[in-house]
Amino acid sequence: MNPTFAKDPLALLPPEIILQVLEFSPISTLASLTAVSTAWHQFIDVTHQDAIYESKTSHPPNPTRDLSFLNDTQSFSRLFEGTSSWKDLCKRQTLLAHNWAEHTPVTQESVLQVGNDPVWRFRPDFKRRFFVSTSHAGGLNVTDMDSGRILWRLPSSLDRDKDAVRPYAHLEYQDGMVVFDREGDAVEVWQADVDDAPRGEFRQIAVLNHKCMTRGFQLSYSTLCVVSSEGKGFVYDMTQRPPKLTREIDIERDAIGHLDQSHDVVIYSIGPGGYHVYNKTSGAYLGAIHPSRVTDRYHIRAPPPPSRSASAVLAGAARHGPAHRIFLPGPPRKDCLVSVNISRGPLSPPTDPNHVWHQEDEWGAGMLDGNLFVGFSRAGRVFICSDWRKALHDESSFQATSSIIECETDGSSFELGGWLAVRNHRLMFEIQDRIYIVALDDHDKVQTTSPQAPSSYALLTSSAPQLAVPVSFMTLCDDAIMTTYTTLGWRQSLSNIPGDLPAGQRQNDNPARIFPTKAIRIVSLAPDLSRKPSPSSSTTNTREQSAPTDDDFLDPTHPLGDEAWRSQAALLELVSMLQDDFDDVDDEGDGAVVAGLQAAEESEDESENREN
Repeated sequence: MNPTFAKDPLALLPPEIILQVLEFSPISTLASLTAVSTAWHQFIDVTHQDAIYESKTSHPPNPTRDLSFLNDTQSFSRLFEGTSSWKDLCKRQTLLAHNWAEHTPVTQESVLQVGNDPVWRFRPDFKRRFFVSTSHAGGLNVTDMDSGRILWRLPSSLDRDKDAVRPYAHLEYQDGMVVFDREGDAVEVWQADVDDAPRGEFRQIAVLNHKCMTRGFQLSYSTLCVVSSEGKGFVYDMTQRPPKLTREIDIERDAIGHLDQSHDVVIYSIGPGGYHVYNKTSGAYLGAIHPSRVTDRYHIRAPPPPSRSASAVLAGAARHGPAHRIFLPGPPRKDCLVSVNISRGPLSPPTDPNHVWHQEDEWGAGMLDGNLFVGFSRAGRVFICSDWRKALHDESSFQATSSIIECETDGSSFELGGWLAVRNHRLMFEIQDRIYIVALDDHDKVQTTSPQAPSSYALLTSSAPQLAVPVSFMTLCDDAIMTTYTTLGWRQSLSNIPGDLPAGQRQNDNPARIFPTKAIRIVSLAPDLSRKPSPSSSTTNTREQSAPTDDDFLDPTHPLGDEAWRSQAALLELVSMLQDDFDDVDDEGDGAVVAGLQAAEESEDESENREN
């Protein structure tokens, strides 16, 4: 054997060559090399640590080579807070990515009840650490992201207040600016951090009126895009005070209200006509995207429903309602996200005579993420275009970049949203009381299920079948999944909520009772960075109190015990009422416990059709 080949590469090659080799080496190789010898440890973890580990992290172009971009991460758990080096960042990102890719990822769940009214739309602000939300009953709430405390609110228009928000108001938000629609054809613009306003308090800066019926609006890139079904689109520069209308666009009539934008274009949903693309600056029509022409097709079959008794389901619902009213994360678990298979080819031909065929489908929500565009249809199809700009060039480019995923659905939940979320090579959508999180490859292409591919998941949208109503907002974050969630809540006293009506004038100021509601659900995938992980420890590590266990709720001496014991009577009453409903759930649908909640949502179909 030639002794030359037995020598350490550190002694044979210049540092520049070794650094290039390590740039293409997996992180596991780096870990092994640091244990080989003191010289390798010194080379990787001391002398060239920043250069080596920076190349292993995900980050935007960063000419200053610092970690300041972490201030803009979308982390519910504060996962990147206190990151001290590129190696530290590499560790955190790697652990998080591994959990996202697992077949059974470890999750912790928090459920936030906002007041006593079901949440309609919400938006998280990770920099200011609060949620902004509207409700079925009207009003706008700003809620602390870490304590669940309401910081500030606007009343419902049902209260006939001057500064009021209508029921089922659509909501858009960007970096301290909130936009919501009022009765008529106008939208209101409010701003946080104005003058000496306290944290979470907003001030009105504009009312934007339109001469035609607005169907939806979307805020990003400091631009507000508004769409009308009467053949008009409006583009506003939101950096101006008041916001300035920069372009009125002539578009196809009968736009259905869904739209999204990039830095230079806006894409409108035209229902059966697919998606139409316009330049935001010039108003020029750039082309149409027609998902009905896609030939590359995949499908997902729904996983079987969990087999649980009525008592077990309702006990879990009660824990996610009354117990989590104090907004503590639940214990780590591995059964929240259920892995699903993505298979090549269309679904088997349906037996339903009312089935909507591929060429006849109606396309709703559409969302952009860089070059990726995703659309969602009434019949449960998801359109994925890995490079929408290239797809506009010609038919061959369109087919080369486009795919369809088909899912089993009867279309019953489409009218109340058809919501999407797209981020970090993942997309999320709701079909038939389940949310699907689909992992794409690094080029945003659909990948069939395999041991090498990151897992895709399904997540139930409610804590019990009888409580299920369609999701009205969802979003993907760096370390969490956030959605509206139908569960059992605990009637709260609202006397300490800023801006609330005086006692005796509140329609829902009733004695404490468990009741069905829609809350904000956060499923955290953040890894536990502590050296001594504990099954009951919180990965969020943002609250002084640890998450209560089931035993805590059964112990009257626990600080939460009194509330838990008071909830048991109402819970047992619900179990008794719903036992028969659980036995006949396939025949009788959602059950009487949420009849009022569902009826209220169904009555808003016409209003929802005006919104994104």
